[in-house]
Amino acid sequence: MNERIEVLRRLQSIDTKLRRLEGDKLYRSYDVQKKLTLIQQKKTDLSKLNEEIKTFQKDIGFKELDLKSMETEIIKLRSQMNQVKTNKEYNAIKTEIGGKEANKSILEDEILGMMTKYEEMNQRYKSFEKTIEHENLQLKELQKHVEKDLITIDTEIDEMKKKRDKYTSMLDADTLQHYNRLVSHKDAVAVVPVVSKVCQGCFMSITAQTLNQLLSGKDLTFCHSCGRILFLNNGDGDLEEE
Repeated sequence: MNERIEVLRRLQSIDTKLRRLEGDKLYRSYDVQKKLTLIQQKKTDLSKLNEEIKTFQKDIGFKELDLKSMETEIIKLRSQMNQVKTNKEYNAIKTEIGGKEANKSILEDEILGMMTKYEEMNQRYKSFEKTIEHENLQLKELQKHVEKDLITIDTEIDEMKKKRDKYTSMLDADTLQHYNRLVSHKDAVAVVPVVSKVCQGCFMSITAQTLNQLLSGKDLTFCHSCGRILFLNNGDGDLEEE
């Protein structure tokens, strides 16, 4: 096989691993960002709940003021009952007191229900706080693992780049330029095998002339359909960089 093809295949293997490593870095960083976003959303929800609790507490306060006002009115009416001189006035005040007592009972039930809900809201708030605390602990652990992973990945990337420099130094400027151009335009696959006279990059049949060029093994051979660099598949599979 053409020596340049051997080098290009190894270079492509390295570039494939570099892209995977860079992708792993982004993915691990995304894990942390996703966790941060989740915690921030929970904090926002907690803040909203806190505002709801404050508003609800004010509503209870207003209801309690209404209750005290109603109780004061009932006391005044009872006092008036002791001063009336006719049964008609007495019965009128008694009826009015009965109506206010009924309204007072309804209001007391409303306040009791609101107090129950208020307690539930506070319990939910405390539970939410514990959840966020737990999420923050998980975040710290995740950040430790991610930081460790990123150090490992960066070390691998540095090693891959050194190997890449080794192979790029073995290629002439024109060959490297062809390769880099193809990598940037052909989904990062610049060098592909020919199997049964078919380019494995675009799956188009190659011409007899192209096959002869490949058999001669002298110069780089390009697919007439997709422009990728071709080589004859001899069954060695993907090359590992050395």
